[in-house]
Amino acid sequence: MERLIIAVGLNENVTRDQNPNVPITPKEIAADIAECVEAGASIIHVHCRNPVTGEPIMDDPDGYLELFRTIHAEVDALVYPTYPNGEKVDRYKHVKALMEDPASGLEIAPIIAGSADLTPPLELARAAPDHDWLLHMPLPDLFYQLALAREHGLFVSHDVMEPGGLRTVISLFRDGQYVHPVLLKFFMSDRMGFGFPAEPQYLDVWSGLVPSDFDGEWLVLPYGVDYAKSMALWRRAIELGGHVRVGVGDSPAVVDGFLPTNAERVAQMAEIAREMGRDVATLADVRARFATALVPA
Repeated sequence: MERLIIAVGLNENVTRDQNPNVPITPKEIAADIAECVEAGASIIHVHCRNPVTGEPIMDDPDGYLELFRTIHAEVDALVYPTYPNGEKVDRYKHVKALMEDPASGLEIAPIIAGSADLTPPLELARAAPDHDWLLHMPLPDLFYQLALAREHGLFVSHDVMEPGGLRTVISLFRDGQYVHPVLLKFFMSDRMGFGFPAEPQYLDVWSGLVPSDFDGEWLVLPYGVDYAKSMALWRRAIELGGHVRVGVGDSPAVVDGFLPTNAERVAQMAEIAREMGRDVATLADVRARFATALVPA
């Protein structure tokens, strides 16, 4: 896809102390998404939050149904949720509820591509010596989630943190497990223990691992990476024909002395893309790209 997809990590688990611009309530989230779409974003990742305390809500069906109904009453956008760690089908119950509710407007199935080591810097890990830092994604969960995506005709957005996860996705693709083109999100961090370092030469490795017969798109997601390193990754992704994810949820840090909003980060990326010779994909462009029905092998 020649036009650049700008995705947004809207809020994750970021607190107002980290960035006062992070949206928390359903109405704030819907308004923030509308501003992002206006600025050029087409895909939004969102976490439900307790509207009073701001605490993350990872897997509550009622909370996510209310959130997604509120969003789609306000704005047309491709929005998808998170889901928690674990090894049980129960972790996906809220996503299944969104799939089964037409009013939710869910079009994307979020699916983690494989288990990954999320160990933070050792000083933080030592403060929680009994914590399990492994992101669990056993094959039974993977197959269950893919089956639901096929049943409901959704396209899949894969969190890809390790090369082995990408190789698994490629095998699944060749096995006919997808009904639409696939979105690969290459997570890169310089603080956590998974995958490749957050440097452009390793993004070249990621993109080089995607075979020519794979029908999909990829983006780079700098997670908790400082602004200068993130910008280098985003620019390299644009040069390579990939796509980008920005957002307060992924990195709430100060940029040039101020705390930007999600929409400001989207607008900045759209301007950079055009300066580099790529137009920005519209919502219609992205829907058309991923609506294609794959021909079974």
